Amino acid sequence: MSTTDESTRTEPQRRPLRAGLNLAPAFGIGVVLLAALITTPGFYSGTTLALVLFQVGFIGIAAIGQTLVLISGGIDLSVGAVIGLTSVIVATQTEGANDRLPWALLLALLAGVAVGAANGALVLVRRVPPFVATFATFVLVQGVIMWWTGGAPSGSIPGALGPLGTGRLLGLPVPVWLFAVLVVAGAIVLARTTFGRRLYASGANPRATAMSGVRTGLVVGSAYVACAVLAVVAGLVYAGYIGYVDAELARTLNLDSIAAAVVGGVALTGGRGHMGQTLAGVVLLSLLVVWMVQLGTGPGGRFAVVGAAILLAALAQQHTFSLRSLSGKGGRTR
Repeated sequence: MSTTDESTRTEPQRRPLRAGLNLAPAFGIGVVLLAALITTPGFYSGTTLALVLFQVGFIGIAAIGQTLVLISGGIDLSVGAVIGLTSVIVATQTEGANDRLPWALLLALLAGVAVGAANGALVLVRRVPPFVATFATFVLVQGVIMWWTGGAPSGSIPGALGPLGTGRLLGLPVPVWLFAVLVVAGAIVLARTTFGRRLYASGANPRATAMSGVRTGLVVGSAYVACAVLAVVAGLVYAGYIGYVDAELARTLNLDSIAAAVVGGVALTGGRGHMGQTLAGVVLLSLLVVWMVQLGTGPGGRFAVVGAAILLAALAQQHTFSLRSLSGKGGRTR
């Protein structure tokens, strides 16, 4: 059998799996909405739907940065710690005073850039695996937060930051509008810019990309810094929403940002994914999180559901990738 025949024979086999993987988040959204209707009819109240939209905005902002890092071939486990650190900086530097907020915002941004740069340096210069490097950063920053707060909710957030978390625009929560702007900007960067093309290439085949003259270290390092900066933005949203410092926050946000991207279809292996997939994953995860709250499952139930979602998405990606590799043995893959 010729190479052309082999490629023609296997292509119909790949297309349904590819389409199924892309449609999986939409199917999941439908299942959750139906299950919520049956088990928790109050899910469709205005208050609950507003909470879903807040979660979409809050988780989505962090997931955009996580998407960039995943496409680069890495992973960032320090996102939750940066969000928590942002609220600590704002609370300690302002002590609730609005006139001190600009200075606190600058410090929070610089702290985020520093964490992102440290992650990038550990991964690129010291060759520490991304999982280990960013988890070490998470532990370090989270330790600082726990030491400062004593492990209990504390501090005071300026009232001027409140509208960022609790405000409404055209009837919708401000965070979801902010997420919409950022996800569109992220999609344009990935699809229409040189940086986006280089990011995909660096994640798919870093050695070949470097040999072609691309400074892959700068590209990947920029993804880690962008992820940390977006985590700062998410931290400001959450600080404005709850109005104090929550030392427990970082325990859930790492999983949430990763799950939202991976469940949407962004590859854990790097080089594949787009913001549309992240958007779908964010909506599905937000629905799941709020549904779990309504069911009264507690933090344990939430962790279990999010973990199961990541596992199922990873298995589905692995199966599709394996089939593509196998079908490509006889000829050119697509």
